[in-house]
Amino acid sequence: MLKLADIRAEDVVYDLGSGDGRLVITAAKRFRARGVGVELQSELVDLARIGAKHEGVADRVKFVQGDLFETDIREASVVMLYLLPRFVTRLVPRFRAELRPGTRIVSHDYPLAPWPPDKELAMDVPEKEMISGTSWTRLYYYVVPARVQGVWELTLPKALADGPLMLQITQEPHAVGGSMREGNTEQYLRDLAVRGEQVRFGLLYKGRLMAFEGTVAGDAMTGEVRARDLRGPWTARHRGALPH
Repeated sequence: MLKLADIRAEDVVYDLGSGDGRLVITAAKRFRARGVGVELQSELVDLARIGAKHEGVADRVKFVQGDLFETDIREASVVMLYLLPRFVTRLVPRFRAELRPGTRIVSHDYPLAPWPPDKELAMDVPEKEMISGTSWTRLYYYVVPARVQGVWELTLPKALADGPLMLQITQEPHAVGGSMREGNTEQYLRDLAVRGEQVRFGLLYKGRLMAFEGTVAGDAMTGEVRARDLRGPWTARHRGALPH
């Protein structure tokens, strides 16, 4: 799970339902990351704290006795989960709303439905068979996307558009889509994708197919647009919620 998340020393790893703390402790010992374990059972929290001291990483990790649905997770750059499906799916709205774009999530055995994973990894884990009756294990990896839903004012080089264009973008865990409106004309954005802070899409405008790549930072997007032999900068500003 830690290798799949590509843990680095600057990461803050949260394990929700951390048990005896072994995952957080390993992240600190092997990758020099900082870590936080959240566990409801106080005796497991005590065991994790003892383990952290024994492994010499007590200064890099902490274990919190509490409800994982109420714990503040905004500091996390990586989130680890090994929870039952009904708990995993309940966390999806929180992850999408509260975690920073680019935060990585790894869920053991159960996907964050209806959110499709960015990667999957399957393997046999023989010692697991005594616990669950099967050695088959699957890991699901996600990258939290920037929040792009709403109305955006898109500005292009004058060679591509005389004035701003208005974009309307919808974003759900299972899909993201959008369109450009100009007067009575509507064109759908092609292959719109958001991964972390990166965004890309295509737009057919006045017979010219334009390809956009850029980054999202709060209420602004910036990047480069290409159309045949033309290329230049583009910007977009968030102008509000979608009309009802």
